[in-house]
Amino acid sequence: MTSTIAEKLKFSVDSAPADGLAMARLLADGDRESRLRFAIEDMTIDLTRQKVTDDHLHLLLQYADDKQVMEKCHAMLDGETVNPSEQRPALHAHLRDPSQPMAQASVDAMAGHIDQLMEMGITDVVSIGIGGSDLGPAMAVAALSPYHQGPDIHFVSNLDPAHIGDCLAGLNPATTAVLVISKSFSTMETMANMHMAKRWFADHEQNASDRMLAITSMPDKAMDAGFDKDMILRFDAAIGGRYSIWSVVGFGLMLAIGPSGFRAMLAGGHAVDEHILSVPNHQNAPLNMALMRYWNTTMLGHTTESLCPYDQRLARFSAWVQQLEMESNGKSVNAMGEPVDGHTAPIVFGEPGSNAQHSYFQHLHQSPIITPITFMAPLRPLMADANMAADLVADHHDALVIQMLAQADTLALGSQIEGNHAQDNHVQGKKDATFRGGRPSSLITWLQVSPYTLGRLFALFEYVTTMSGSLWGLNSFDQPGIELGKKRARTYQDIYNMDGESKNMGTSSRHIFKQLQDLRSGPQIKS
Repeated sequence: MTSTIAEKLKFSVDSAPADGLAMARLLADGDRESRLRFAIEDMTIDLTRQKVTDDHLHLLLQYADDKQVMEKCHAMLDGETVNPSEQRPALHAHLRDPSQPMAQASVDAMAGHIDQLMEMGITDVVSIGIGGSDLGPAMAVAALSPYHQGPDIHFVSNLDPAHIGDCLAGLNPATTAVLVISKSFSTMETMANMHMAKRWFADHEQNASDRMLAITSMPDKAMDAGFDKDMILRFDAAIGGRYSIWSVVGFGLMLAIGPSGFRAMLAGGHAVDEHILSVPNHQNAPLNMALMRYWNTTMLGHTTESLCPYDQRLARFSAWVQQLEMESNGKSVNAMGEPVDGHTAPIVFGEPGSNAQHSYFQHLHQSPIITPITFMAPLRPLMADANMAADLVADHHDALVIQMLAQADTLALGSQIEGNHAQDNHVQGKKDATFRGGRPSSLITWLQVSPYTLGRLFALFEYVTTMSGSLWGLNSFDQPGIELGKKRARTYQDIYNMDGESKNMGTSSRHIFKQLQDLRSGPQIKS
């Protein structure tokens, strides 16, 4: 049955709206919004500008049924094993469910350590991690800056010593604490930066053991690295790194916005869980977003996807989604180890609007490569400085949202816009084919950024990723492809440490490797 639906979807590709005229006809259907506009409380997900007809949507929903997308989703929420390669459940949603004991235990553990740090007079906290141990917390801390009530939080991820060096240069070691976040507590970049932080404390005659906390699913490894058990926050191994913002990995965020703010974020995520459990498939917002991703990528061959939040504080949201989607679903074999038919995860990239309009939107509008885009915007501005002119703030924000709407409609309709006033001077007199339109986009709006609404966005995109993975038959909770590069890096590092020969490397790598060895053994360059 599944193959039959998939074949019907492939055969239906030619009937997808190809230009602005076809999109205009679809958008003129007064009932289209009822079928392609979804709501989770005050959050609206508008998919009306996607290149789907009612027939396509009907087939896609059938395909979701055949692939048992919702059954797999419910299995995850029930704590069943959904990560077959590691024989684990995926328990991140349990951390935002107030009925789950692990949720309360996690929040209580973090709150207790906050009190401890505050009693020490800590004014700055450096959070060391990479990937899922960095992207979510760093993005959330920036997004919720008006809600900050605790110490300043600084994030260090890169192995480049300039990252941690520049961070520590402006801090007072007597009033600084460090978080070391690593699920395995063996991540090379994080361990290297941890040692740099320890040396920094020692060089300034500060006791590192009093002001460094380990956050990991491997507490024994943290103790082997010198951490006292009372300075370790543990999370379950069934919490994947890129799904871990809800766990003690979010400790830096709780430090910034306080325990009540963190609980509000958890509640926002849980609201999406409740949406999943309570609405039929045709009204399910993340399921229909996942279906559009599958349709655009696998069926229409649009292998890139842009994410543009029209909110400066959400500048790093696209980077978080990039890791979430590309590390979860960037695979060419399914969960059974069989080759996947067609494209899987799109290449995700983005910048905040309206900066992106002056960066790569020319490509979005006219390139032969079509890139679906997701626009996001709060409808009400949130200012950290209450003394700013309220009327100007409102004008700026409304103009920002209007820019977003204009871009979405122009991508969809091209030059097929009613009224000559909509024709730009550069467009007048040229053929309509110059701006053909027919370029798909989604629009997500909500009232205002808050811990609660940010939690909803986190959970929404988590579900889009895992549901897309189910449509492709993937395991969205492992990442085996990353390990080979890490293994080779360890081999190279061992050769370097022992001053060994690099004969097993390629010519180019061998040349640079030898340069490193020569520079290390020669006279040191002083800055």
